[in-house]
Amino acid sequence: MFDTTVSEASKRLGVSVARVHQLIKNGVLAAEQIAGIWLIDDGSLEARIANPPKPGRPSDTARRPPAARFMLMNRNHEVLSFRFDASTGEFFDADEIIDAARAPLSVMSPRGKRASKTALSYWWSHRTIPRARHGIDAKLAELGIGDTYDLPFRSMGLSLSDQYWVRPYDSDVRWEDVNFFENDFIEAEVEEWMADVGLDSPDNTSDGVLSKRWVCRNGECRLLKGGTLLEQEPFNEVIATELFSRLLRDGEYVPYRLEEWGGAWVSSCPNFVGPTEELIPAYYVNELLPRSPRRNDYRHYIECCYELGVENIEDALGKMIVCDDIMANTDRHWRNFGLIRDVETLQYRVAPLFDTGSSLWCRTPTRELAYTPFVFDTRPFFEDADRQLRLVDDASWLNLDKLAGFPEWAADFLDENPSLYGRTDFIFQGIQSRIDHLRAVFG
Repeated sequence: MFDTTVSEASKRLGVSVARVHQLIKNGVLAAEQIAGIWLIDDGSLEARIANPPKPGRPSDTARRPPAARFMLMNRNHEVLSFRFDASTGEFFDADEIIDAARAPLSVMSPRGKRASKTALSYWWSHRTIPRARHGIDAKLAELGIGDTYDLPFRSMGLSLSDQYWVRPYDSDVRWEDVNFFENDFIEAEVEEWMADVGLDSPDNTSDGVLSKRWVCRNGECRLLKGGTLLEQEPFNEVIATELFSRLLRDGEYVPYRLEEWGGAWVSSCPNFVGPTEELIPAYYVNELLPRSPRRNDYRHYIECCYELGVENIEDALGKMIVCDDIMANTDRHWRNFGLIRDVETLQYRVAPLFDTGSSLWCRTPTRELAYTPFVFDTRPFFEDADRQLRLVDDASWLNLDKLAGFPEWAADFLDENPSLYGRTDFIFQGIQSRIDHLRAVFG
């Protein structure tokens, strides 16, 4: 009898609503959709309750055979075929190269004749949820899979950050029918970070430690991102947006806004990758050329960008360095800046500035702020902020007069978060101190 709702089944099974939808999709639970509402057969529900799956890694017979062959696709372009060991997360037999130019940057040999299986495995490991993200272990146990590197196969490796996907070898599945740029994905009805993980969702390929989830808002895909204990990071993203809007041009930064979601503050931003584009983190760009002991990290990265025909890279890096200095950003690592490539034309451009949440001393305990100097360790080129600022040769774009009132605006905005009580005065002084320092450096 079909009379049990998804919500009721979720409570009886002790799993999320999203998991119930997946069980329906996989045929584990018999269900019918009546007037837009899924109703589940009591018999199949009782059978699932009586025979729950064992947590942890499934048996060898339950796992996808390691010998299964796939084709790595870039939109409609076949890139290379491979087999994937589901027990280790490693690629092997990745020797049939079809389109080396559209392979992930840095995984191909200089002549494009072979793929580095080690580089492919590393690339894939950053194409899924890291084990450090809160709640992922419980989700893996619920799904009955052993590790996160198997998650992308639940959604054919599809992402909203690039155009790569995995297709079963000799399959006739088309990009137009499955990609998330052109096709809506079903968003779970619950406000849980892990609700869509394991489903046909771009959440399976979301990198980073902070909680993330893709949502659809009025036909637009937006990425929600949470914070740590004090929830300062989402506020920092909006403060950075205000800073960028005063100093930079539209298109040079990703605009964030603040939302309340699931009883917590989150930042929300639109997808800044177009339907034929991919984000290439600077980490992979940096691997393009052999390193010379005579070039520092900054100069080496610029040379790699020149090799790809990227224009205005020094100007873009200068803006990133200066804005990060004002925000006291301690986490501009090699994966949260980079380039965007059109996979059809193979043309490159600089990615807009994004991911500035780990700034404004957000990781410093409140009790220690009174004893903290207005300095910080920088990334990615030098730890010393002044040394990194000296890399900026041309600051003609910088008009510090546009920042009049900005420290006050930031402090007032942070006051909207009660958890930040006792921090905002310090942050106000810190921002003003960084701006004053820039006046002394650049005049």
